Amino acid sequence: MATTNDNRFFKNYNTWTSGNELRFSNLSNQRVVPEFINSVKRLHLKFNHKTIRLNFEEIKTIYPFPTTAISGCIHYFKNNYGIEFEFLNVPEYLHNIHFEAPIVVDETKIDRHTDCLDKIWMFSNSDQVHALVNGLLANIRKAIECEPGVIDACTWGLNEIMDNVIQHSEADCGFIMAVVHKKTKHISICIFDYGIGIYKSLKNSGNHKPKSAPDAISLAVQEGITRDKSVGQGNGMWGLYNIVNLNTGIMTIISGKGGLSLNKGIMKTFEEIQMLSKEQQATIVSFNLNLSKDISIKEALGGHELTDMYIENMEDEHDRIVFRIADATSGTGTRQSGLKLKNEIINLYKKTKKPILIDFAEIGIVSSSFADEFIGKMVIDLGFFQFQQIYTLINMNTTIQSIVQRSLSQRMAESIKGKN
Repeated sequence: MATTNDNRFFKNYNTWTSGNELRFSNLSNQRVVPEFINSVKRLHLKFNHKTIRLNFEEIKTIYPFPTTAISGCIHYFKNNYGIEFEFLNVPEYLHNIHFEAPIVVDETKIDRHTDCLDKIWMFSNSDQVHALVNGLLANIRKAIECEPGVIDACTWGLNEIMDNVIQHSEADCGFIMAVVHKKTKHISICIFDYGIGIYKSLKNSGNHKPKSAPDAISLAVQEGITRDKSVGQGNGMWGLYNIVNLNTGIMTIISGKGGLSLNKGIMKTFEEIQMLSKEQQATIVSFNLNLSKDISIKEALGGHELTDMYIENMEDEHDRIVFRIADATSGTGTRQSGLKLKNEIINLYKKTKKPILIDFAEIGIVSSSFADEFIGKMVIDLGFFQFQQIYTLINMNTTIQSIVQRSLSQRMAESIKGKN
């Protein structure tokens, strides 16, 4: 039975409650997370509500952080408190990213064709991390041109922080969302877990004596700081911090009662009230990278360079990249698929600076729009002679040859006309 005060209106900066309903004004401010946690605990523990209605009618802005964390908290409250949630006026985008029920990796087969961006995923073991990282990287390569080092930076950040969830959080799962902002050429990634938090993890290790949650997070971004050297060397947070700093990107870490922000080279720590419970203090790692600014992974990781198996598997005996169209795409019939392939090819060359053989083996036909977007625009952007120096088209049947030639002729004629 709810108390007599349960219909009292209660307002925070980003949320407000009335009865058993919690309304959001935005999903873009990091303060939404502690407000949500405190409001849910208040409605359930103080007013004994078993069902809480979440109303998103006022929502206009949605960012990976705090949206991923809120979604993970809903999962936590369902499983640990038995709270039922009703979702009201859910925006289409919020529904499409699986906010109400994050996608479980094992329940969805992930390959290079899976659309992994703009979705909230739930993972719980290293095999799922491996599949999801590969899927996300394949999507990033296709989505936008990236400067050298950016793909490696995303690889490092995703693997290391998701592995921290598996190895150190003591939570049964973690949550992640990645979004590519094509207009601003940025990527936003948020990783959340409802585990013991960084402060408790380091304090319980016996090796470190952080005085507070902000102190623990400051330690975590230093080289070699880890709960247990037999489990990990403590390079994940440190490496990601260096990567974001070199890229003049943005990074936020919030765990338990503490937080750390890095914004264009300026680092600050702050107090935060974030705990789900005394045991589950929860951790959020959110970072934004500028895709149009190169990153020296070797510099960021103190001389260590990453081996890119994705690229190594494409190299032939002459140290060239062989890019098989049949393996890389689900179709050659649309301009959109041509754009994805063009981005992937360009990212390959920016990373390797090696000649690339574009192999059309097993491809019977392509559309004119695909040929124009994939080949025609690249030739115009690079110039005919530079294109030939970098790329070689092989194993094209006569039909594809004629389609590509016609698309290229039209594109070049249009380019010449535009200059006159």
